[in-house]
Amino acid sequence: MKNNLIKIVTCIGLVLIFALQGIWLYNTYSFYEKELEDKLEKEFVQSIEKEVYLRLNNSSRIPSGRTVTGAKPENSSYTNAIIFSEFLSSEGYPFSISKLDSIWKETLKKNLDQINYSIVKIGADGEIIEKIETGFQQELSSGIRIQKPIKTDRSEMIQTTVKSPNRMIFSRMLLLLITSFIIAIFIGYCLFFQIRIITRQDRIAEIRQDFTHAMIHDMKNPITTILMGVNTLKGGKLDNKPQLKDQYYSILTAEGEHLLSLTNKILTIAKFEEKKVNLSKQHIDIKSIFDKLIEKYKLNSEKNIQFITEYNNINTIYADREYMYEAFSNLIDNAIKYSKNEVVITIVCLKNASNTIIKIKDNGIGISLRDQKRIFDKFERVISLKKENHKSGFGLGLNHVYQVVTAHDGEIKINSLLDLYSEFTIIIPNKNDKTIINRR
Repeated sequence: MKNNLIKIVTCIGLVLIFALQGIWLYNTYSFYEKELEDKLEKEFVQSIEKEVYLRLNNSSRIPSGRTVTGAKPENSSYTNAIIFSEFLSSEGYPFSISKLDSIWKETLKKNLDQINYSIVKIGADGEIIEKIETGFQQELSSGIRIQKPIKTDRSEMIQTTVKSPNRMIFSRMLLLLITSFIIAIFIGYCLFFQIRIITRQDRIAEIRQDFTHAMIHDMKNPITTILMGVNTLKGGKLDNKPQLKDQYYSILTAEGEHLLSLTNKILTIAKFEEKKVNLSKQHIDIKSIFDKLIEKYKLNSEKNIQFITEYNNINTIYADREYMYEAFSNLIDNAIKYSKNEVVITIVCLKNASNTIIKIKDNGIGISLRDQKRIFDKFERVISLKKENHKSGFGLGLNHVYQVVTAHDGEIKINSLLDLYSEFTIIIPNKNDKTIINRR
């Protein structure tokens, strides 16, 4: 519950961080857009003023010395320009929207690159008197809109609409966007890594719990049996029953060997993981190994077992006899454990120029695709078996096989269908350059 709460809080934190970053970027964009709008307005006003003073310079028919009523030094430059524009219009030099278009186009190109825009002269009632569009078949309906009067009574206005220059704004924000993207990836990765660690901790806790239960279950029964047998033998009740006494000794020996086998398996896996195992590799008789295992399991199993072997004239495998024997034994033991009462185990040996291939197939309950991905992990047991408590075990058998095979520079694969079969394929290289391989 605690870890789930941490995950929820982490996800909420991630969403809030991205939301704040989005707000920050939006505000930055709005700031740059307002800054650009102010700059455009200033440039547009200057363009109108420039059009007026160009008309003034070309007004050769107006006698010099004329006084322009209303123009004062204390006025703003734009107010004086509008007063001069009205004077020029009254003298036969009307405002030229086409001339303003040329000036405005040159100004935009010089200061803001090529941008599509429209210029419209409108009356007091909002009716369009004259318009010029650049790069568009119809008047721009969106973008940065600037409107300025060209008469002091505001009966005529000049309006320009500049297409929203997102590309320019984003180019100014490029470094900020890249930095934000990198930060977002870094934060996302950190939080993902944190959730992954929490998930792994949950998994480790689950594995520890499963291992503890399996260890108690697998060791409690043998220890109980040994103690009961020792007490029975110690009491002398079987002194006059030698045959039954021998059976008790056999049971005690078998249970002791079972405990020793579990202990050795854990120690062996630890040695493999620490690279402290010495492999005495040689050409060993593969048929004799399987013959011994077949005899062992046929005698000791309560199930009816049928072994089908195909050696294909393959006599030897280049491996450590002791470790490979244990690996094959684990696979056969699992095949018997997780099969029906009528067990069919098929053993096939193949060989090519590089490798010897051993396939061990059963008619058992199978392994799901989900479980196949981690079936060779330490302490891992099939989920369906854990739910049903099908069999006890530490989940070390297949990991032991994996460790042995990889220590031989080999490979192990699984092919399985639920409720039908499981087939393990072991691939061992045909090396013969060294007889002793030190895994230290």
